[in-house]
Amino acid sequence: MTGALEQVTAWLLARHPDLNGIDPDDDLIENRLIDSLGFLEFLALIERLTGRPVDVEATGIDCFRSLSNLDRAFFAA
Repeated sequence: MTGALEQVTAWLLARHPDLNGIDPDDDLIENRLIDSLGFLEFLALIERLTGRPVDVEATGIDCFRSLSNLDRAFFAA
C-alpha cells in the first residue's frame, strides 16, 4: 500500500471509528464509507495527495469504488 493510499485509508477510518480496517476491494460507496456529503472532502484529499485536480466526469465513478481502484487510478507509478 502506498503512503498516499494509507492516508486515504486513515481518513476513511477516522470517519468510521467503528471499523478496524478496510479491505482493498471493499466497495466504498456501496458500504457507505463515502457518501454524497463526504465525497467533496474525499475528492479534495485525493487532489492534495496527487498534487493535481481530478476530473470526476473524465475519470468515472468506478475509480472511487475501492482502495484498489483508487491506487490504480491515482497513486500507481
